[in-house]
Amino acid sequence: KAKLAGEKAIQETLVDYYIIRTSWVFGKYGKNFVYTMLRLAKDHDQLTVVNDQFGRPTWTRTLAEFMTYLVDHDQPFGTYQLSNENSCSWYEFATEILKDKDVEVAPVDSSAYPAKAYRPRHSVMSLKKAEDTGFEIVNWQTALGEFMGEIEE
Repeated sequence: KAKLAGEKAIQETLVDYYIIRTSWVFGKYGKNFVYTMLRLAKDHDQLTVVNDQFGRPTWTRTLAEFMTYLVDHDQPFGTYQLSNENSCSWYEFATEILKDKDVEVAPVDSSAYPAKAYRPRHSVMSLKKAEDTGFEIVNWQTALGEFMGEIEE
């Protein structure tokens, strides 16, 4: 509700704006799923991760490059959806994050982790409008691989 209210306030206040919707964000700074999985893998032989929620991971670098691209290429103002290409479940994402670690990742149903807030089962956004700008969106596997290489250096 708060995000939607923010979008509406921008749309009602400004004529020229970019609103960029994203999901499953990971990057160098702050807490995120990648860091959580890596931290948990240090202390556990097995992790369980939900396998019935699907979305698109987004590397902060991809997001920043897209923002810059919109401005530098005089793209139309408006609302865009941006994340890395391809979709996955949280389980598939965790499996890729931990593929080189000595930990077993097991899939579980969302009912194993009751949440206070509703979590949609399918939050895969369309990237068509972002793709139509000519911006090249790499898949989340490539983005994750580059990110993992950076944080391991």
